[in-house]
Amino acid sequence: MQDAIWKRYLELITADEKLRLSLPTDDDLKKIWAHLEVEFGGVWDVGTFRNFEELQNTFVDDQRDRLTRLAKLKAEVAKGETKSVAEVIDGLLEQRRLKLEAGSPEYRKIAHGIQRAEIEALRRAAERDAGDWSGEPKDKLVRPPVLVSYPVGETILELFDRFRREAPGRVSPDGWTQNRKIVALFDQFIGGDAHVSQFSRNNVRGWKGELFKWPRRVADTGTFRGLTFSEVIRRNEKIGKPVISSKTINKYLAALGGFSKWLLSNGYIDESVMSGMFLDLDRRKKEVFPYDDAKLKTIFTSPLFLMCKGDRIEHIKGNKEIRDWRYWLPWLALYSGARLGELAQLLVADVRQEQGHWILHITSEGSKTKRTKTGGSQRVVPVHRKLIELGFDKYHARAVALNKQQLFDIKPDTRGYFSGRPSKFFGNYLHDIGIKNGRDTNFHSFRHTVADAFRRAGFVDEEFAPLLGHTRATTTGRYGILKPMVLAQRVAMIEAIEYPSLL
Repeated sequence: MQDAIWKRYLELITADEKLRLSLPTDDDLKKIWAHLEVEFGGVWDVGTFRNFEELQNTFVDDQRDRLTRLAKLKAEVAKGETKSVAEVIDGLLEQRRLKLEAGSPEYRKIAHGIQRAEIEALRRAAERDAGDWSGEPKDKLVRPPVLVSYPVGETILELFDRFRREAPGRVSPDGWTQNRKIVALFDQFIGGDAHVSQFSRNNVRGWKGELFKWPRRVADTGTFRGLTFSEVIRRNEKIGKPVISSKTINKYLAALGGFSKWLLSNGYIDESVMSGMFLDLDRRKKEVFPYDDAKLKTIFTSPLFLMCKGDRIEHIKGNKEIRDWRYWLPWLALYSGARLGELAQLLVADVRQEQGHWILHITSEGSKTKRTKTGGSQRVVPVHRKLIELGFDKYHARAVALNKQQLFDIKPDTRGYFSGRPSKFFGNYLHDIGIKNGRDTNFHSFRHTVADAFRRAGFVDEEFAPLLGHTRATTTGRYGILKPMVLAQRVAMIEAIEYPSLL
């Protein structure tokens, strides 16, 4: 409150200074009068004459308005009224993200302070009218706030960087980068360069409430470029871009989770800030849905999978055969259930025969650029007979003959993900062949389609979970070695995947 009162005082006396410096001098008025006489030849336009009068009387009018407002403020302060500053208070509350009900004791207290700040500013202006520019506020409430000095290195972002240095292996390098961006958004929300003392339940709760208004893909939307957290939200209230999901809000909150625990354990905060802060989501509700038979048939009988016109026009029928990653990644996803990034990063050595069966060895081994979602995501997945019929073994043999390391000619994007380029390509391709590609159906839908295929074949989720990488991290399958019985079981499960529309 002290800061708001002092800033209102400074705002008004600064505006008074600017007005006085902008006033026309007597010489200015004489020049304007002479110009108008030449322009109109003594026959004055009424509107122009009134404009000249207003300009001539600017100071007198301002002085009269100030006296009127001073009298009104004094009367209101005496009676405890706040009407004269209601608009100022509304702007102040919005700017500082405060919620005070009009008429409440807290509201009236801050309104009373703003009124006293305005009275002091109007008194300074009256003193200046008399040539006295030495005046200072006599009201003890109208004074600069006492600034608290904090130790260097204890801002929220500085401590987050220290947290990262102390636990570098906690998440991937890209994960640290993304989490820092999210923490920076929280820091912006509470004012920027905030001290760790501002990392409180109250502020996190307020930020969470604003995240429901946060638009999707902010970094990719030009209209939001260069804006702060609050400015983005205000801009989006006008243009109406889609906002992030509740699941994504929890991801944003999770970026503060581990950091919060580290701050608590290191004594920077004294409460479990994130406890109970996450949204309680319906785990049964699917956000991405599998492809039905009709959509599968549309996809795999489209030009890319038969004969197409060529590069960048793969959705148009033609006489060119494409058999690179654009062709193989959807087929592999449909008969393995693997994630797009897991398939796109495969090495040639990750595809081989084991105990007479072709397998995909999905791990983070063999290259610094490879990664899996969790330790339990590392696994052995047999290659379905359909893929062999389509010639996947021959594609692999050509890669071996060419002494390639990567199975597919895909480079990681700027964040280190192999899925970036394929994801964008398939999003566009599915749209081009008439299949909606968005939050409910996308490339990840192949993974859900495989899960449904397992269920149709009579398997329960616990049985096929290891094939989808939904298990705890173990050494099972490390280096592609599985006991014959275990591998045979996995082969039987994979071979049970069938799609009536593709027979």
